Amino acid sequence: MNSEGLSSQILTLTTDWNQHDYYNGVLKGKLVTVCPQLKVVEITNQIPIFNVNHAAFVLRHSYQHFPKGTIHLVLVNSDNCQSQRMIAFNHDDHHFIVPDNGLIGLMLKEPPQNVFAFPFNSKGSFASLEPSIQAIECIFNGKDFGSIAETTSNFDQRIPLRATIENSAITGNIIYIDSYMNAITNVSKSLFDRVGKGRRFELFVQSQHNKVERISNTYNEVDSGELVALFNSTGLLEIAINNGHAAQLLNLSNGSSIRIKFYEE
Repeated sequence: MNSEGLSSQILTLTTDWNQHDYYNGVLKGKLVTVCPQLKVVEITNQIPIFNVNHAAFVLRHSYQHFPKGTIHLVLVNSDNCQSQRMIAFNHDDHHFIVPDNGLIGLMLKEPPQNVFAFPFNSKGSFASLEPSIQAIECIFNGKDFGSIAETTSNFDQRIPLRATIENSAITGNIIYIDSYMNAITNVSKSLFDRVGKGRRFELFVQSQHNKVERISNTYNEVDSGELVALFNSTGLLEIAINNGHAAQLLNLSNGSSIRIKFYEE
């Protein structure tokens, strides 16, 4: 890699640490030592502890907004994976280094072609640090993962929750709750349009008592305190309360159900 490439190399960091954890200092000290020109951008250090599903959602909807060639490092529940290894792969002209804990299956629709294993010894704390640095240094120096690691096809792939469909209904689930306690579902706009075919509908959130009968474009299309449904910037159906906290007030969590029933005129 030439000097121009080195100066523009970006690494994103997604962890379930807190800002005050010493892991931040350890990792950044290592990065500065082995890759001094690397620019570190923190996507978030506030993934709920051990929550791989949350991490996958955040990365899936953010990585493509970074320049091609960006390195994406995820350290969420990284030392607890049963295989005791980090895995690295390239996808969509981006580099990914993640724990072997199911994150790939949750993040990507199709598994990547070549996945490389970077094992670690589980003794002590922060064992995932050294293999992560190995993989980063490999990219930074313009080398292929295959030059220092072996490929693997036997990696953990969790299956994400998927909406189920019938002729006149969709049953979905809450898959992400944001900082405003808005609940994002696994029902995409394309699925909604394909099944609904423009028909009238009723959307039930968790129970028959919480009902929405139209899709809004913005939160303030309903009165303050009212339930609202809209398709957000990721193209997924979102349940919110205007100026309120939907997940908290409706007792919603990841996995909570929604059901959309379509009616013939």
